[in-house]
Parts: sequence; C-alpha cells; structure tokens
Amino acid sequence: MTGLPDKAVLLAACRGFPIITDHPMLDAAGELAGLHETRENTPWSALEETDAHRIRLMREIDQWVQLATPVPFPAAKLHTHTMGQVVDQIAQLTVQNYIALTAAPDELFDDARTQLDDLGNAYDDLAEDLARGTRRLPQLTTQW
Repeated sequence: MTGLPDKAVLLAACRGFPIITDHPMLDAAGELAGLHETRENTPWSALEETDAHRIRLMREIDQWVQLATPVPFPAAKLHTHTMGQVVDQIAQLTVQNYIALTAAPDELFDDARTQLDDLGNAYDDLAEDLARGTRRLPQLTTQW
C-alpha cells in the first residue's frame, strides 16, 4: 500500500486486525493502540517508558508522512496537530471504545463510538487535503 491509508484500514490496524500489506503507518498505529492499552493498566509513576515509545512512534509516522505526501502549496492551511499526534489520538480512542464496549453503559459506548467516528472522518479529510497539497502539518516536534 502506498500513500496514506483510509480511515477503515487505520481503524482496523488500531483494533489489531491483521493487515495484508506492510505499511509503516499502520504498523505504528497498531503498536500505539497496544501502548494505550498498556497505559490503562499502568500506574502514572511507571508511564515514562511507554510514553517515550509513543513519542518515537508518532515521530516515525510524522517522518513517513512528510516523505509520502506532496509538498503543500505555499498558501496551504496549517493543521493543528502532526499526523503522528492524530494517529495516536485515534489509537487512544480505539482502546477507550473497546473498554466502553465491554464495561460501560450503552450511552457511554455510543458517545465513545461517535467521538472515534468523528475523528476518523477528520483523519480522512486531512489525508485528502495532504494528498492535494492544500493542507500542511506542523514541523516534527511531537513532544509533551
């Protein structure tokens, strides 16, 4: 697979479904979801290594996207987050959806599902804008 994956494939990667082709962004997305699952069961005082790994993965996504998308037009609008940050947030919401599905009232699950769907749609819009060169991303400064 070349180019940015669509929402459905990205969400499948975050859910741990097997991906037929290797894709650095999808591999990182699946790993990010695993790290968010780990975060759910880890005390705050022990999150430093997990979060450092997340930052490395987000930077890898940012670098890959920078190489895989065309140079944006000079007047392209700046997005508020890097693609690595967007994928990390999708991975986090995917894990929260799973938790809500297994342990929360239906209303909470519906809210979590809606949030994830909205973010997935925003991701698709961003990917399309990047492919057209009408949106640019912040510099590679993913940090906390």
